[in-house]
Amino acid sequence: MEQTLFLDRLTRLFAWARSKDFRGHDPHDLLESPLVRSVVGSMPSPARLVLLQLGRRSPVNLHTMLGVPSQENPKGLALFLSGLVKAKELAAPDWLATSKALAARLLKNEKYAWGYPFAWQSRTHFVPADGPTIVATAFVANALLDLYDFEQDPTLLAAAERSVEFMLCDIPRFESNFGIAFGYGPNDSQVVFNASLLGAELIARVGALKRNEEYLRLANRAAAFVVHYQDETGLWKYGLEPSQTWIDSFHTGFVICSLERISALTNDAQIKDSAQRGFENFRKNFITPDALPRYYYQRTYPIDAHSAAQCILTLLTFGDRALATKVAERSIELLGSEKGYFYYQVHPRYTNRIAYMRWSNAWMFRALAEITRPANI
Repeated sequence: MEQTLFLDRLTRLFAWARSKDFRGHDPHDLLESPLVRSVVGSMPSPARLVLLQLGRRSPVNLHTMLGVPSQENPKGLALFLSGLVKAKELAAPDWLATSKALAARLLKNEKYAWGYPFAWQSRTHFVPADGPTIVATAFVANALLDLYDFEQDPTLLAAAERSVEFMLCDIPRFESNFGIAFGYGPNDSQVVFNASLLGAELIARVGALKRNEEYLRLANRAAAFVVHYQDETGLWKYGLEPSQTWIDSFHTGFVICSLERISALTNDAQIKDSAQRGFENFRKNFITPDALPRYYYQRTYPIDAHSAAQCILTLLTFGDRALATKVAERSIELLGSEKGYFYYQVHPRYTNRIAYMRWSNAWMFRALAEITRPANI
């Protein structure tokens, strides 16, 4: 029964996204409003952060009201590409042609380093529109490798190699006695655990494909760095900065999934043990007894589409398909719209029904693609 539900949702979501040409708004894109775009660079950081948080938290679609354009987000395209390759014809009969078309759109960036199409401000740093980050680059390059695994097109592997070169040459690196950590982007040396590991995972994947032992060694050292900072709860804070002490579910999911994959590629038992301990605590603290995916540590609300999708993917990575199925069913129940797309968030007193393309729908498509395909594939 649930497979029929998942397949229906997968195909309807893909049809909706394709009808929009995979373009849309994002919770973090309010700085692209024509009302502020020309002065964003000169605004003080707190003002930029307030505007961005207003866009994130308002249940009213300020993005449309303030003229923010619908944009193509490379990370969103990458998630749709990876999902298509995983689900294949279950998602769409022309999945291969569409996958190649999405890859071609991504490969228009000949620097092989991707960012978001909007400027954004975090608690610690400002990133201009299209400013490359290790996170966006890792997702895009991994999506290209997903297609490469099926197509064996050397252009796709070469692009991923160029992305690794970007990470090794242009991203700051923090060295310690217990490992290394990659920064967030060029000229941005902050250590964010999930970001560093996403880069390391890509480096390990390319290292395995190219039989490059140095790449595998670097990825292993980056994983060892993160293992060192696993706390007594078995989890990780977001990063090393004093303002980065929160613990949330989807970044934790990124961390433990990357550790699991790196341990498989480098055959490191200590990294695998850390990933397993993290997963046990993830399952305990980020999922309610009735299978609701939590956003923050031991805090139920908001129920968020991004967190829900990563929760499903994390459970599947660690082999808990039964619980992943329950979380997927609850996520569809609470966040799925009758038009095929997924809402942003559910709060105790209201539902934010904005249909964000990258944050909510690309992620849910990626999760549905993974849980819809047969378990033995």
